[in-house]
Amino acid sequence: MAGFTGTDAVLVNGKVITMDRAGTVAQAVAVHQGRIVAVGAAEAIRDMAGNRTKVIDVEGGTVLPGFIDTHCHPTMGGTRLVRVNCMTPPNHSIEDVLVRIAAEVKKRKPGEWVLCGGYNMGLVWEKEGRHINRWDLDKVSPDNPVQISSVGGHTGGIYNSCALRLAGIDENTPDPAPPAVIERGPNRVPSGRVSESAETALLKLLPDPDLDERKELLTLAGKQMLSWGITTAHDASGHPNDMRAYQALLHEDKLLVRTGVMVRNLVGRTSGYYSGTDMINVLEALAATGIQARFGGDWLWVVGLKIIADGAFTGRTAAMSEPYEGEPVPESSPQYKGLLHYPAEEIKKFIYDAHLAGLRPCIHAQGDYGLTVVLDGIEKALADRPAVDHRIRLEHCGLTYQPIIDRIKRLGVCASSSISFLGGDVSTNWVYWGPERMKWTYALKSLRDEGIVAGGNGDWPVTTGNPIVGIATAVTRRTIKGDLVGVNQAIPVMDALKLYTTNAAYLEFGENRKGSIEPGKLADLTVLDRDPTAIPAEELSEMKVKQTIVAGKVAYQT
Repeated sequence: MAGFTGTDAVLVNGKVITMDRAGTVAQAVAVHQGRIVAVGAAEAIRDMAGNRTKVIDVEGGTVLPGFIDTHCHPTMGGTRLVRVNCMTPPNHSIEDVLVRIAAEVKKRKPGEWVLCGGYNMGLVWEKEGRHINRWDLDKVSPDNPVQISSVGGHTGGIYNSCALRLAGIDENTPDPAPPAVIERGPNRVPSGRVSESAETALLKLLPDPDLDERKELLTLAGKQMLSWGITTAHDASGHPNDMRAYQALLHEDKLLVRTGVMVRNLVGRTSGYYSGTDMINVLEALAATGIQARFGGDWLWVVGLKIIADGAFTGRTAAMSEPYEGEPVPESSPQYKGLLHYPAEEIKKFIYDAHLAGLRPCIHAQGDYGLTVVLDGIEKALADRPAVDHRIRLEHCGLTYQPIIDRIKRLGVCASSSISFLGGDVSTNWVYWGPERMKWTYALKSLRDEGIVAGGNGDWPVTTGNPIVGIATAVTRRTIKGDLVGVNQAIPVMDALKLYTTNAAYLEFGENRKGSIEPGKLADLTVLDRDPTAIPAEELSEMKVKQTIVAGKVAYQT
């Protein structure tokens, strides 16, 4: 190969964990026209370099296939980056948050919205023992409507009095049907927290980003993901307006991260997910065009159809077969056992119609009851339209007892596991599950043992999108608070790496193009500052991304 001058770049001076079937470990990689052309010993790869070849020195780092995040919300993530930060930390009290909001109000004209994000609805402030409410917000923003969105979209937002007045929400507003909530104080006066369908009237009032603003939000999200070593993202939001922004960025050659989109089956006409006459039935529209899953190219394509079955663990709304533990609530409360978002038969029909239309169902299902309903729907769809390699996906796939795992295996279903919820979500109190349920929560070892393919994610920005957190958590089962939960489901580090490489590629039907470092595959690579296979499990979370390479070009470096 000496004197070969067709190589655009070579990566040298590192360790290459290829993640191929043979477990090959190499020293260097050669790239041409965005694809890998050779993997091997350093001397042999250097011999492929010509006068115009770019030599990328990884400075002793460990080269892995580019990380693939199987479930995230880039527009929401970009929005979080530009909103007033209500996360804990850096905030440690209600007053801390109010100071930030007050500073933003000074920049706004009266009547302009002040948008805040990152609020952990699963926690209360240690100093006050309660959540922020409308009256707190009124002190710093009497004339500007304020929204504080939570880290988990299913737990809703907190609004001040100005916003509630604009939406017509007061003590006379009827209570919504669960799982929607208008939280109330004395005399039925709304406290400011509004969730699910009850939030519709407020979401309609929010300024909807135009095309250029959406492009900027996606660009901010892309830069953040590149810093985490992510080269491919599966967008689980799938609004038509985001699709327009993605296509514009693609045509301008400004799309930073390869993106597969789960198109939402029902969406509002703007950015919110509304009900009633504002709804667009995207499933019917796509089926009418003949567009199916996998439509698109290497940079932008349709993963499948996103369907929501139940709620979230954070707000205790994921549908469980047994009541949540911890703080007692009335049996009539949606937080008693959680709830389905739609009647069971309607969820099954969504799944059935999507499968028959060739729009691979990607179904949000967290609780064991929600998963059972979803698997019933999948089983019916496959019975009427058998498919050998359908790769229908369970998004989040939270509480999976052995009978559920047995059904997942028998039906040939994949899991997009939100493992980072354990290691990255400060808002979740796992005492609500109890130790027995934790043995089956994000049950990656049991899924692996049954040959079920699982990808990894953090549902960013619900929690961190950093794959290093997901990898470390899968190995250690250590929460952000230091607790060990469900350690029986811990997996070895090589299996944890598969969650974001080979397995994740399989979940998008991309295993022949990405997920491992082999000749002919896309030259998407992540360089870490240390070797995850050679350090103690407790140090995995300390790893850093040195470089992220997309299509053979350095897209991020420290």
